[in-house]
Amino acid sequence: MKCASARGRPGASPWRMIAGALLALALLAGCGRGPGADQPGAAAATPTRTPVSVATAMRGTIDETLEITGTAEASDEVDVVAEVSGKIARVYADVGDYVRRGQAVVRVDSQVAAAQADQASAGVHSAEVGLSQAEQALVLTDETTASAVRAAEVGVATARERLKQAEAARDLVRSQVESQIEQARMALQSAETSLAEVRAGAREQQRRQAEAQVRQAKANLDLAQQTYERYRRLFEGGVIPEQQLDQMRTQYEVAVETHQQAVEALSLVEEGARTEQVRLAELAVEQARERLQLAEAGRTQIDVAEQDVRAAEQGVRQAQEQLRSAEAARRQVEVRQRDVAAARAGIRSAEAGQRMASVQLAKHTVAAPISGLVAMRNVDPGEGAMPGVPVMRLVDIDPIRVDAIVNELDVERLHTGDRGMVTFDGLEGETFVGTVTDVTPQAVPGSRNYVARIKVDNPGGTIRPGMFARVDLVLDTRSDTVLIVRDALVERDHSRQVFVVVDGSIEVRDVEVGAIRRNLVEIIDGVREGEMVVVSGQDALAEGQRVEPLEAGPDDDPDASGTT
Repeated sequence: MKCASARGRPGASPWRMIAGALLALALLAGCGRGPGADQPGAAAATPTRTPVSVATAMRGTIDETLEITGTAEASDEVDVVAEVSGKIARVYADVGDYVRRGQAVVRVDSQVAAAQADQASAGVHSAEVGLSQAEQALVLTDETTASAVRAAEVGVATARERLKQAEAARDLVRSQVESQIEQARMALQSAETSLAEVRAGAREQQRRQAEAQVRQAKANLDLAQQTYERYRRLFEGGVIPEQQLDQMRTQYEVAVETHQQAVEALSLVEEGARTEQVRLAELAVEQARERLQLAEAGRTQIDVAEQDVRAAEQGVRQAQEQLRSAEAARRQVEVRQRDVAAARAGIRSAEAGQRMASVQLAKHTVAAPISGLVAMRNVDPGEGAMPGVPVMRLVDIDPIRVDAIVNELDVERLHTGDRGMVTFDGLEGETFVGTVTDVTPQAVPGSRNYVARIKVDNPGGTIRPGMFARVDLVLDTRSDTVLIVRDALVERDHSRQVFVVVDGSIEVRDVEVGAIRRNLVEIIDGVREGEMVVVSGQDALAEGQRVEPLEAGPDDDPDASGTT
């Protein structure tokens, strides 16, 4: 019989190596041929148990994880380009510098653009001055024309009132003059009749005529007195001039004298005609003729009154023309309003030009579109800048993105928001927390692998793009489940087995495995809580083999802890 050899597993702990050595010594003791082996009584020796290292299956909590690898990538990468052409005046950042979004990184010479901006500002100021002048002209025109219209309206009203007064005065003068002429004619006829009667001698008819003349003279006297009183009131009211009042006073005095003469003529008729009476009658006739001539000469007063009316009518026409002119000037307000609108439009145009010049000037300062590190600088002061040509490249590495490869069997197990631990080969001893942000919906061309993007906060900037990353994602947490150490699990012929020590003998069991986390394995079926499983040297064991279990404690194998 050949002796079984004990083989250690690569990477086993020192404790496991000692257990393997003991197992090898035991096997040699049972199979070797030493001195005295053929001596009687050797076959009756007690069978030897093989010492094995075991661990107890226990209940605990385990995380279902997925281990994937990938590469650190910048979360954002931007080429900074100039929008204008010109000579580079300043470069404010160099490779490795951290810049914030909006921070100036390059300035293109801006003397011409600054002059254009100043010119645009002056244009805005000029347009504002023009608007101020147009508004002042509008206010002045509005006030002036409104005042002129009001004054013209008052002038028309005044001219019409003067025309009305002139027409009233003309009608009054015409009535008075015609009345005076008629009275003078009647007085002349009466005087001539009286003269004829005096010459012919007094008769009864003459007496009656003399009495009638007295009555007529008395009526004329009363009318002249009334007319004189009316003229006096008109003069006091400022309607007629003093000349007309003087004329009416004269007519009144003539009426008084005519009445007196009629009375005296009646007295002569009653007394009888005498030479003196004839002479008086003749004198009365002459006086009556003179008064008639005087009354007819009063027609010139009518002409004067007509001239006053025509002058008043002309005044009305002139006042109306002034009103029309004022109203026409009032339309100048609309012109001024259009001037104000044009001035405001000019301001808007000038402001648009100013904004355009300001935008053009601002384009000479190239600002960082994102916050990040300067990865590449392409220009130096004095060189030329061209629109669209990158002047530097910025990368945002906080947070940084890990693009990890996931095979088609595991991709459905990933979900946005899954978290896990991330380590980088270039940052030994440092662990970061990552979160799945998205998983590509399409496989990488030419493969059945997908890319999971994992965000990792990188406030210190220690993680650099291109670093190799290992991601341990937690997909689920299993509580109150049976756990064994991973070294107890043996894979044979596409099955998973565990060597269980039952009453000092080995039982080989097929098991159903759940989550695997570092050195712990979840057993869904095949091992119960409290059972001892072999964790080392399973290759040298067989079903039913008698063994001596040696419990591995935490000090012997730190990875064989019960829970995680």
